[in-house]
Amino acid sequence: MADTISTAFVLGAGFSAAEQFPLVRGLRERVLHFLEAEQHSAYRVFLTPGNGGFSEGQFRAGLKAIDPNETLAFEELLIALSKRTKATKSEDPCFITERVLRIGCARFLWCIQNSIWCAGTAYQNFASWVRSNPSNSVISFNWDLLLEKTLTDEALTWSYGLDGSAIPIIKPHGSINWSGHLREGLKAEYDGWQALGNGCRLSFDVREPLSNPNKQEINSNLRYMIFPGDPELPQEDADVRWLWDRAGEILARAQKIVFIGYSLPEYDSFAERFFREAAEGKTIEAITPSKEHLERYRIAFGGRADLRDQRFEHCGYALPPQ
Repeated sequence: MADTISTAFVLGAGFSAAEQFPLVRGLRERVLHFLEAEQHSAYRVFLTPGNGGFSEGQFRAGLKAIDPNETLAFEELLIALSKRTKATKSEDPCFITERVLRIGCARFLWCIQNSIWCAGTAYQNFASWVRSNPSNSVISFNWDLLLEKTLTDEALTWSYGLDGSAIPIIKPHGSINWSGHLREGLKAEYDGWQALGNGCRLSFDVREPLSNPNKQEINSNLRYMIFPGDPELPQEDADVRWLWDRAGEILARAQKIVFIGYSLPEYDSFAERFFREAAEGKTIEAITPSKEHLERYRIAFGGRADLRDQRFEHCGYALPPQ
């Protein structure tokens, strides 16, 4: 019999890894390799030796300036670049490096997304868990659309807000299919764009939510994804606050919170504090194959957290509900 407890699933990169989406610790190498292999027109010139007066091109010059020993992981690299660009002049090649990494990361994720004809059985089974209770919901920190595609393939209705009977998917870090053009005071000629909900200026193509709105890199700077180092915290940004408020509503009504493949990252102190406070008095499960990450959960939630040293595809939520 399906679980009847109202559950909020919190997803991190480990949830999507079985479909070849990268974990954070491997994202740097895969994005850099993708940039070199694709040589897309949106950034090819910045990879060209001699560009901007730099022998290796502006992109590599900025990369070397911020990480000369090539030791920073992707999130650390973006945090360092963000700090550097706030404290230096626009001629610094780090501005180009940060821009190219953002473009390349989104294009790389779309390439994986578009390669998924049908999500694996583990994801189909997870969809069954989500629909096993009308009050179940999802908070996802993944930019990819693997969950949305899985639910769509299973003929389940989902929403980026808390609208009626649709399964809520709240994404506090944005999504590869979202646009922030309304934040910039712009109006799209295409009328398929719809705000995530009342009071939010973030939007998505309601007609084709699983398609890439920036595949020609037209207005790709309007794509809404929050990267490590971005200053967009709920205290400072109304749209981010809207997302976290919706996440708070989900957690408030849930009896159980299940974290899957989410590292509870040290650099995101806001998220750690948010979940620690919102989880008071609730049943907690944390599923990740990283002992380091499980230790963070132990510290945050104490002995009441059920810690599972497992990959998503090996856990109970990858099997059909009983």
